[in-house]
Amino acid sequence: CTKKDDFTFNTDLALDSRFIILNAPADTTKIVVYSDHNWIMENRDNASWITVRKGSGNGTEYAIVAVTANTSDYARASTLLFKSGGKTDTLKLGQRGVITPTIAITATTVSPAAAGDAVSTAINTNLPLNVMNVSYSEDGSSWISGLAIADNNLTFNVAANTTSAARSSKIYLSYLDILGTTAKDSLTVNQIAP
Repeated sequence: CTKKDDFTFNTDLALDSRFIILNAPADTTKIVVYSDHNWIMENRDNASWITVRKGSGNGTEYAIVAVTANTSDYARASTLLFKSGGKTDTLKLGQRGVITPTIAITATTVSPAAAGDAVSTAINTNLPLNVMNVSYSEDGSSWISGLAIADNNLTFNVAANTTSAARSSKIYLSYLDILGTTAKDSLTVNQIAP
């Protein structure tokens, strides 16, 4: 029988997180830095909303950062850079905006006239159309136009159907914020044959 030696963990640099997301109000957070050396943390992007409260240490310790309140509707993010023993590592620090992105189209399907039509359907969203990704299935972008959002209504125009068959397309609205939060919905447009 042989005795095994105790194992000792050594590291130049490691972090307990890769991504921290804070809510919109002002806040402070701690990041565990594992190191066998002196280490430093920097606000790599010089984000004005981040204050480094404790940005250096020796060995395993907490790094501490504070964020101001995010009064914007939208989320924000920045990168913190850590250095120790010739190694570097990063952590993404994000903060939610005042709103939670929402896109909810009331109708699931609309059926405009074969001769063409102006369509309006209710939508619940706190995002302007210019920050959304808009796409169409099939060839919908060739006969659906003028997409707009105003007064809680999604409006658009449908061209006359000059083909000999009914046609269908789906309008997709989506939004992906900097923190990975997704809001999305879709509407099917079924236009009968002339």
